[in-house]
Amino acid sequence: MYLLAPLLSRITKHLHLIIPKKNWLFLTIPISILVHILVGNITPLTKNFLNIHSHYPLKILIIALLLLGLQGIRKTKK
Repeated sequence: MYLLAPLLSRITKHLHLIIPKKNWLFLTIPISILVHILVGNITPLTKNFLNIHSHYPLKILIIALLLLGLQGIRKTKK
């Protein structure tokens, strides 16, 4: 993901968002879980994340990574 971060940052600049490379690293796993759900490819991590009765440390970790990843995103002025 670190190699894709500059490309993804350029793409998001068209949406008037500035996302630093560090934030892309934090967003890697939450984005991958979302993509796996959308595509329908249920991996063990995705299955454990979707299980509502257990794996609470995993859920806390994913939510923490999502919050850390969203923390440094800024909007640019037009």
